[in-house]
Amino acid sequence: MRRQTEHVEQLKRMYSLEDGRLKGEGAWEKLPMFWFLLFLSYKCTRRCSYCYAFNQVGDDNKLEMDDNTFARLLEWIPEVWKLNNVKVNTIGFLGGEPLLRTDRIKQVMDTVYKNTDGMQGLLYTNGDLIDSVNWDDLEDIQWINTNITDISIAELARRMKTISDRSNVIGQTIVATLDDYNLGRVLEITRFGTENGYRLRYQMDLYRSMDADYRQRLLKRYHELCDLLEDYVVKGYDVHTTFLLDTIIALWEHESSPYPCGKRNATVYPDGTVGPCNRDHSFKTGTIFDEDPLSAMQCQTYHYDLAKTDIPDECRECESRTACQGGCPHDKLLFTGSAAGKSVTCDIHKEIIPRLRHLGEPPPPTLR
Repeated sequence: MRRQTEHVEQLKRMYSLEDGRLKGEGAWEKLPMFWFLLFLSYKCTRRCSYCYAFNQVGDDNKLEMDDNTFARLLEWIPEVWKLNNVKVNTIGFLGGEPLLRTDRIKQVMDTVYKNTDGMQGLLYTNGDLIDSVNWDDLEDIQWINTNITDISIAELARRMKTISDRSNVIGQTIVATLDDYNLGRVLEITRFGTENGYRLRYQMDLYRSMDADYRQRLLKRYHELCDLLEDYVVKGYDVHTTFLLDTIIALWEHESSPYPCGKRNATVYPDGTVGPCNRDHSFKTGTIFDEDPLSAMQCQTYHYDLAKTDIPDECRECESRTACQGGCPHDKLLFTGSAAGKSVTCDIHKEIIPRLRHLGEPPPPTLR
């Protein structure tokens, strides 16, 4: 595998650019402001009830990108990078299960390595295949997020140690969608993750998020989670709140939105179509074959931004406004039919964002 020093040099090259490209404000300058999120295939080793792909793609969930489209993707990524004027980019592999085609991950990362000033390489996996993959194909992946799904914490620990031993990653994150099973053991997952130096990312079960009983239990557990993390802070553990709950950047204090949705989010699907949201697989705005490679990313409806004119005045006065930014437009569209109005999880996040901010953290991470 490529030596770790080469990854460090790639990151240095990316971060050292002083060419007027867009970057995060202040201490957030290393936060990726442009996201390439690639669904190269919908093939998977599992079928989770809360999966966006299976819930929205239906019978097409086995679709895999053909050779012609993949060849165009390898040209398209550097073209977009040259035009997007963003300093720090990330390229993420989602699915389906990305580890089913590590050969294509390697081809994409080789293209990035040769034709751009570098990007953060991110992989989302359920970890089912970590004992059989060709790790040489993943030499340029710096971050791996492992979804605990329904496996035991002991098995999660084994998988994450294998990843640490076999890969070049410089950071690992535990991901859990809080279905009933994971909601019941989220504190146990948190203890394991925090005590072993992993970052955490929890997401509510979107398809149950409007159920009153589920919301009540979720909010109660979020508060218990914050109580536990406060104890760990007192004990001297690093506790990171970025993207901890529902992909919120809780510590963002600038009025400008850090979320790239509908403007700097290049979500590519197996058929070569492009959309503004990695969770809405049914809404497409273009293809990688279009003449203007940036046009497909521009979609006002999906802007996750407090500056939108259809955000209520009460949101602009809320103490959590810079983190919430009026709420996820995808969730509002899904449950209300409109991206206007306040967040559909306003009551939950209004209580939790101040607690996440209270926890604080060291200078913001590059990506988790």
